[in-house]
Amino acid sequence: MKPVSKRSSLRPLSALLLCALLASTAASCGAETPAQSVNTAAPGGNDTAPAVTETETEAELITLPKDLDYGGANVTVLGWDTYEDVEFFTETENGEVVNDAVFQRNLAVKERLNVDITFLEDGGRSGDSAWINLIRNANKAGDAAYDIAAGHSQNIGSLMHNGELLNLLAYDYLNISQPWWREELTKRALIMDNLFFATGDISPSAVARTQGIFFNSDILSQFDLEDPYQLVVDGKWTFEKLKTMASGIYADLNADGKHDEAGDRFGFAIDSVQLQAIALSNNIISVESDSEGLLRIPADYMSDRTVSILDAWISLIKDSEDSVIIKTIDDANVFRSGRALFYAFPLGLISSELRDCTFNIGFVPYPKFDEQQDGYTTCTSNAYSLWCIPLAASDPMRSAAVMEALGYEGYKRITPAMFEVAYKVKYNNTGSELQSQVFDILRAGLTFDIGRIMSSSITNSIFTLFPNAISSGKNNLASKYASVEKTTIKALDKWMDELANRE
Repeated sequence: MKPVSKRSSLRPLSALLLCALLASTAASCGAETPAQSVNTAAPGGNDTAPAVTETETEAELITLPKDLDYGGANVTVLGWDTYEDVEFFTETENGEVVNDAVFQRNLAVKERLNVDITFLEDGGRSGDSAWINLIRNANKAGDAAYDIAAGHSQNIGSLMHNGELLNLLAYDYLNISQPWWREELTKRALIMDNLFFATGDISPSAVARTQGIFFNSDILSQFDLEDPYQLVVDGKWTFEKLKTMASGIYADLNADGKHDEAGDRFGFAIDSVQLQAIALSNNIISVESDSEGLLRIPADYMSDRTVSILDAWISLIKDSEDSVIIKTIDDANVFRSGRALFYAFPLGLISSELRDCTFNIGFVPYPKFDEQQDGYTTCTSNAYSLWCIPLAASDPMRSAAVMEALGYEGYKRITPAMFEVAYKVKYNNTGSELQSQVFDILRAGLTFDIGRIMSSSITNSIFTLFPNAISSGKNNLASKYASVEKTTIKALDKWMDELANRE
C-alpha cells in the first residue's frame, strides 16, 4: 500500500468559478492540451478556471458548524489506485484544472475542520479481495486504521453485504439531502432506514465515468448525417435515430474479408461491459429499494417494454454488419483510429486516450427508446468511487464531517472544473454551441442500480440477464429470468433479515 498524502503546510485558498467561462472552440483532438499536463495557456484562457469570491448564498449551503475544529487530528482515507485519473489526491498544483481542483478541495477541508488527511491508495478494482480484506481485517481486529473508505462501487457493495459499514444516516454532520450527494443513489440505496454509502461531487470518477456514446464528426460530415447534439436537445435522439444513422457505415477497409475491429469501419462499436448501460439508460433496473426500504426486483423489470427494448438492441448490435462488440474490454482503438461513427464508452476517455486523436469528437447520452420517453437516463460505469465509513472508524462523526466537507468542496470546485472547463470548453472538439446543454442533460439524468453495485455479491444473476442476452443475440430473457427470480428474491430476503437482526 502506498500513502500518497502526508501532512502538509496550509496556505491560502482560491475558489474555482462555479459557472466557468464557456467558449465555443473548434479544434482537433490533437491540438488540445493533454489532461494532467502543465497548463501553458495565458491567464484567462480556456484552460484556466478564474477564481471568484464565495457568495453568501454558497457559504450557507453547508450545514457543518462554523466553529468545528478537530485540533489537527489525522483522518485516514483508504482509496484505490487503479482509477486512471486523479481521484483523491495530488501532490501539487500544475495548472491543469481538475488536478488543481482536487488539490484545492483537500486544502480547503483541512483548513475548514483543522484536520490532516492521509489518502492511502492500494489496488481496488472490482473483486479485489485484498482491498476488501483491508477493511474486513481492520474491523475484525477493532483497528481504527481507516476513518473513511472510498472504493470501486462493487467492492463497496460487497462490504455492505458483509456488514462492514456504518449507517451514514446516524451521523448528523453528513447531510445527504445536499446537492453534492446524488439523490437518485440515496433513494435507491436507502435500505431499511440504512444508507451505507454515498457518492456525488466528492468523486471525480462519478463525473468522468458517466456512460454515453462518442461520435466522430468527420464521419458524420462524410455521410451527411444529423448533428447528435441537436437531436438530444430537441428530444429526438432515439434508438431508431441511432440505428438509422449507424446503417450503411460498415466497410472492410483492410480488405481481409473478416468482420472485426482489426481494420474495418463501423457505425456502432461497444464492448461487453458497456452493454450494461443499455438497460439502465432505458430505466430497466434490476434491484431497488421499495417504499418500505426493502430491496426488491422492480415489478416492471420483466415487462413487454423490456422485451421490446432488448429485441431492438439485439437487432442493432448482433444482426447488423454495421455494429461490432469489441473483443477486448476497454480497447478504444477502433474509435481512436477513426473507424467508428459511434462508440459507447464513459466520458473520461476524452481526457486520456482521445486527447491526441486526429478528428473532432462529441459525446451524447444513450438514446431514448422513443420520443415518448420522458427525458434521457444516464448512468456511471462500475469503476467509480462510493464513499463509506468502516465499522472500526475511531470517530465516525468526524469521518462524516470530513466526507461532508469533501463533498461540498467537490461541488464548488471539482465538478465545475470537469464540466464547465475541462469537458464543456477545453475538450469541446466539435465546436457545437449545444455541447454545454448536452453535458447538463447527462448529469441531470443520472440513475443507479443497486443490483449492479451488489453484483459482486448477491445480485449478479439478475443484473447480468439483460447485457448477456444482447451479447448472445438471443432474447431468452423471460426464461432466464424465471430461472433466477426465486433464488435472487431469497438471497435478498435473507440478507435483509440479517440486517434487521444486527445490533
